[in-house]
Amino acid sequence: MSLLVRDSLSGREVEVGETGRVGLYVCGPTVYNHIHIGNARAPLFWDVVVRYLRSRGYDVTFVQNITDIEDKIINKANEEGIPWEEIVRRYTDSFHERLEMLGVNLPDVEPYATEHIPEMISLIRELIEKGHAYAPGNGDVYYDVASYPSYGALSKQRPEEMRETEKGVTGHKKSPLDFALWKASKPGEPSWESPWGAGRPGWHIECSAMVEKHLPEGADIHGGGDDLRFPHHENELAQSAGAHPEHTFVRAWAHHGMVTLASGKMAKSLGNILDVERAVKLHGRNALRMWILQSHYSQPIDYSEEILEEKKRAFEKLLRLYRRLSDSDRSSELSENLAADLRERFDKAMRDDLNTPEVIAALFEAASRAGQEISARPEAVHEFAAFRDVLEKTLITLGFDLAEESASVIDGVRVRYEEEPEEEVLRRVAGREQARREKDWAIADRLRDELKAGGWIVEDTPEGPIVSRR
Repeated sequence: MSLLVRDSLSGREVEVGETGRVGLYVCGPTVYNHIHIGNARAPLFWDVVVRYLRSRGYDVTFVQNITDIEDKIINKANEEGIPWEEIVRRYTDSFHERLEMLGVNLPDVEPYATEHIPEMISLIRELIEKGHAYAPGNGDVYYDVASYPSYGALSKQRPEEMRETEKGVTGHKKSPLDFALWKASKPGEPSWESPWGAGRPGWHIECSAMVEKHLPEGADIHGGGDDLRFPHHENELAQSAGAHPEHTFVRAWAHHGMVTLASGKMAKSLGNILDVERAVKLHGRNALRMWILQSHYSQPIDYSEEILEEKKRAFEKLLRLYRRLSDSDRSSELSENLAADLRERFDKAMRDDLNTPEVIAALFEAASRAGQEISARPEAVHEFAAFRDVLEKTLITLGFDLAEESASVIDGVRVRYEEEPEEEVLRRVAGREQARREKDWAIADRLRDELKAGGWIVEDTPEGPIVSRR
């Protein structure tokens, strides 16, 4: 029943799920802006992992937090002149809406930082009592990095090589590397009462407190972006191990690679972002899912519109075969063999460090073999019932939407269809839509007639044209 996950801390494959239960914790968003497709990699990937584990009978508890108090949220509220709670509500709603666009399920537990202030205060008290934290008397509390000899093990750094991660007034800190567990409140900022005065928690302490509360036996897997390895995850580990050295905090750390553009890392601060809503409209949720799954989670992944269009066409090829097999009512020996092989390769790949690229490769290889047989013997299309059933189950377990309409963006016009037309047909549909927008009815009518003569009809909708066979 177990699976292997390569642990970022030890570098070894760690066995998890031996008991049939898996506790998964993934760092969620700081809700001060819309998420972009780089931010979407983690929730989409872990959505697939949870779907797979549950399909195989595991009892999964999936926890993904919401950071609803942090400097970026306060700064955004101040810029707009509105309460910070309004920023939180707006962008939490936006996050949920974008997960729905991607076909990503919500976690079992979605804890908010501000709902866990008592747990954080309790954990900070323990750290002070055990000599891992100190309160210099100005209302702040800091973690004493020097008190934890293993600090740096997760990010593979030595303290003397580390950069200071929290700028500001350092005169109260023993070392520039020490980080805030509790921050004294400033005028106009939200605050909570604590033994050290009114203030608010530091960023890192929330995840330590939430893992301990919602996964009391520890997280079997702790996921998050490679950019969180330092300082966020390094600090989480120091906090939890310092307070409770006898307790397992995380069994396997799993860090996913960053999404990059040709110009470098995708980041809000650089302005080179693509909002999830726009990405789904341009490419469809299935193309985005195919794009994420064809790379191993631990590796960086490139984004371009050309890459996403390629992934869209790849998925549509699988979908066309699946639909062709919908009337299969019996199974040949080839069908049975393909079904058994796909099922086995799916399990083997996912149990070996959640290897989704191997799963996708197995899908295409099996589909290609079935397609070759049908090309050689058209009547064989009725002989693939077993393979069709396993293909369907695999695609659904991976989270693909088998009912999603296909679409292409041609000259800025999104054209939807069930059966993909030739490029010339798509260009006529797009040209007709542009003519309609410009109220050039003569050109619009001519292109409609040309499409009709070629066996195509166009339905005009507020979301754009839909083209289909007559």
